[in-house]
Amino acid sequence: MHETSIVNGIYRTLEQEFEVEKRNKMKAIYVKVGILSNIEPRLLMNAYEASHMTNPFYQNVKFNIEMVELKIQCESCDHITEVKNYRFLCDNCQKPSKNVIQGEEMLIHKVEFDD
Repeated sequence: MHETSIVNGIYRTLEQEFEVEKRNKMKAIYVKVGILSNIEPRLLMNAYEASHMTNPFYQNVKFNIEMVELKIQCESCDHITEVKNYRFLCDNCQKPSKNVIQGEEMLIHKVEFDD
C-alpha cells in the first residue's frame, strides 16, 4: 500500500521543516488530498495510525484529511468549473476541457502546535 510511503514522506517533510523542539509541540497535521491523487483517504488514515507502532513520536498528533474537489479551467473561455461525475465539461460554454487546476494534489495544508 503506497499510503504508508506517503505517511513516511509526510514525516520526512515535517522533520526537515521543524526542529525537534517545535515537533514536540505538534498537536495536529492537516493534509489536503485531491480526488485524482490516487490516494484513498481511509487507507491513508490507516497507514498513519499503524505508523504509531514504529514512530511513537506522532502518537498524540491528530491527523486530518480534507478531500479537495476536482476543478478544471476552460481553455476557450477561462471559466472554472467544479467537475461532477467525471464530466470534464465547462459549465459556461459546454466545451470539454482537460485543464485540471485542482484535484490532483496531496499536500500538507496546516500544522498545529501547542503554545
